[in-house]
Amino acid sequence: MELCSVFGKCGGCEFLDIEYDEQLKNKEKKVFEIFKNLNLKPKNYHGIVKSPNTYEYRNKMEYTFGNESKDAPLNLGMKAKGRKFDVHYTKDCKLVDDDFNQIVIFTRQFFLERGYTFRNYRAHKGYLRHLSVRKGLNTNELLINIATDQTDENDKDIKLWAEGILNLKLKSKIVSILHSKTGAKGNVLKADKLEIIYGKDYYIEKILDLKFKIGPFSFFQTNTYGAEKLYETAIQYAENTDITYDLYSGTGTIASLLSKKSKKVYAVEIIKEAVEMAKENAELNDIFNVEFICGDVKEEITKLEGHPDFVVLDPPRAGLNPKVLKFLKEQRFRKIIYVSCNPETLAENIKEVEDLYDFQHYHLVDMFPNTRHIESVAVLEIK
Repeated sequence: MELCSVFGKCGGCEFLDIEYDEQLKNKEKKVFEIFKNLNLKPKNYHGIVKSPNTYEYRNKMEYTFGNESKDAPLNLGMKAKGRKFDVHYTKDCKLVDDDFNQIVIFTRQFFLERGYTFRNYRAHKGYLRHLSVRKGLNTNELLINIATDQTDENDKDIKLWAEGILNLKLKSKIVSILHSKTGAKGNVLKADKLEIIYGKDYYIEKILDLKFKIGPFSFFQTNTYGAEKLYETAIQYAENTDITYDLYSGTGTIASLLSKKSKKVYAVEIIKEAVEMAKENAELNDIFNVEFICGDVKEEITKLEGHPDFVVLDPPRAGLNPKVLKFLKEQRFRKIIYVSCNPETLAENIKEVEDLYDFQHYHLVDMFPNTRHIESVAVLEIK
């Protein structure tokens, strides 16, 4: 086991000091306790798919500028566990490869030496806000995005910082350095104005045999190799068919994979940027039989054409809206493939439809080693 210098203080991971197989047993136990409390049991449980990597598996990190305590010097890193504003200097994080750590070390030192202020979210003052680093693990491409307040007076130093970043000896190839400016009061990474300092505003990642353009704010699974395992697990239950629905489709990964098995795929997603990126990604992969629809799933489902044999669901942590559950009951699909990042809402949703659907297959897929989180794939079949 490899521990970082702020383990136990940082809120990024909790179980770095526990052997990986023991972590998996604990996750499995907690999931089945949730099922037991609701009197749920899958007919076929297929165990846990391990993450291919337990260290250096994350392809994205969003760091915060701040300090460890009042009047302490500038830090760049992750939020303290259970603390809203305190930030720990994560210079040797084990969840990312060393290129991320080198970028953090250089960036903190650069702005510390120049006496730059960080954003105080109580007083709504201060210049530096966030640093986002994203990497294509299968392409070795790196995107870096620094977020500040809206002032233009420090742009020369930001460009100097970028030059320093480009001179670092990294294993990855930097294809994008961006500067996001925002006046948002909340502690969120966003851009009212986005400037390309170097390269372009996206990088390329590959999942299985598909290519994806990923921008600074695109949703994408944070564990690339784990995502491949997750999608392979889900897609094995998809059959050749005329029509398929992919609900909560994100940037279109599952929809693009389904396009090989279905003559027509309807993919619904509420986030406009994700839908636009999904369309670009489909074109990038010469996929033309997916219709990407921007809208709220609970409103769009009644407008979709046809009646597919099966649907794929990949909702957010809150699970399915009551209108969607009602729709699933009314339509009586032969099969539901449900990809979930939250076992609690998954269990509640399955309970809601168990009078019509059997809980036939269940897989756990560990996408987040050293943390409490777990993904899963449930397959429901009409009774």
